[in-house]
Amino acid sequence: MMPFRLTLVQKMILSFAMSGVCLMAALTYSITGMGVMQRIEQDIALTDIRSTTITLRLRELMAAQERITGRYRILQEAQYRTIYEQNADEFRREMAQLKKLYASPTMNDLEKQYRDYSAEVARLFGGVPSDPQRMKVIGEQILKHIDTMSAEQRVSLSNKLAVSEKLEAHTVTRSLGLAFGGVFCSFLIAAWMVYSFARSIGKLQHATHLIAAGNFDHDPQIPPGDEIGALSEDFRQMTIRLKELEQLSLDASPLTRLPGNIAIERVLNRNLREKITFAMCYLDLDNFKSYNDHYGYIKASEILKEVGRIIYDAVKQLDDPDAFVGHIGGDDFVVIINAEKAEAACQAVITAIDTVVPSYYSEEDRTTGAIEGVDRYGVQRTFPLISISIAALLCKPGDYAYASEIATAAAAVKDRVKESAGSNYVIIREAVRREA
Repeated sequence: MMPFRLTLVQKMILSFAMSGVCLMAALTYSITGMGVMQRIEQDIALTDIRSTTITLRLRELMAAQERITGRYRILQEAQYRTIYEQNADEFRREMAQLKKLYASPTMNDLEKQYRDYSAEVARLFGGVPSDPQRMKVIGEQILKHIDTMSAEQRVSLSNKLAVSEKLEAHTVTRSLGLAFGGVFCSFLIAAWMVYSFARSIGKLQHATHLIAAGNFDHDPQIPPGDEIGALSEDFRQMTIRLKELEQLSLDASPLTRLPGNIAIERVLNRNLREKITFAMCYLDLDNFKSYNDHYGYIKASEILKEVGRIIYDAVKQLDDPDAFVGHIGGDDFVVIINAEKAEAACQAVITAIDTVVPSYYSEEDRTTGAIEGVDRYGVQRTFPLISISIAALLCKPGDYAYASEIATAAAAVKDRVKESAGSNYVIIREAVRREA
């Protein structure tokens, strides 16, 4: 099973996603922390500061009431009673407000003590004898309760401020930590990507140098799964193709530049392996040796090169993308083509050869239509102009097992075609079996 690997795009998305998640977490944590701190500050402003202010006001009002009752006890003037009642009403209102904001057992004790104090004051203003010492003691207890609540409020306020400061420090620290963590992760992934990319490119560069030196078997060994892996696989396929092309180039005829015997055999075996119906055309020039003897090897090489070009162009004009033209050697050529286009290929080649070949003879020989020469047995005789004989075998799946069988059968048929004068072709549609 192929190991899972992220593509470059997926790695970039992961990097941005991790950074975005960390930054969003930092932002969320920061906003949450700020919300908590805001609630604490609102609680301090609406509860602690107000309750502290009310407590201080209660102390002022209580001290004022003690002064008023003391003066009334001495001067017995009615106006002090009015002032006291106004002061006492305000004290009760403030105490009621404080009770809403500040829940404490001391608050209950304060209410009880103030009721006792108000009762003593009522006896004083009503002309009933009252104990000044008892009123003083109750007043001192009320102030003590107020001071106790004031101290409790200061402790509460101090604690809330400490919590707020601690929360603020944690919020800032963790938000920055998450933010920098996201940035660090992004840089880490980016560094990893750059490293792996540079390492893979380095391997490909090294492989390129080896291929340039002719080592087509080198494998960069880059794992598949991402774009670099895909590029490496394409690169490997390219080296395989380059190796094949090199073999074809070494095998190709230096004169016609057409593929040679190795390529011809490879194409035949591939068609046999893939069970393709095709035509294998064996082409042989007639009277070429006499031309070579008469005009020399340079002119003979020129006509071979031209014949190779003519055959290649004639076949390619038939629009068969799988058509193949090869040069066995000397004056022998091969065309492998779609079976339905075999006859058209033979006719096109013969027409082109018969049109072009006479131009390679002298005017006298063209007029005569032949040249004088000596055959392979040393006998002086007259040789017609160069023509071409084509033996085309239609190869269907199952007719032949090996490329060598097709080559042998085509050679046998070609010899029969050469018995006829001029350019000729024959198409054999049944398998040719070698006689035992």
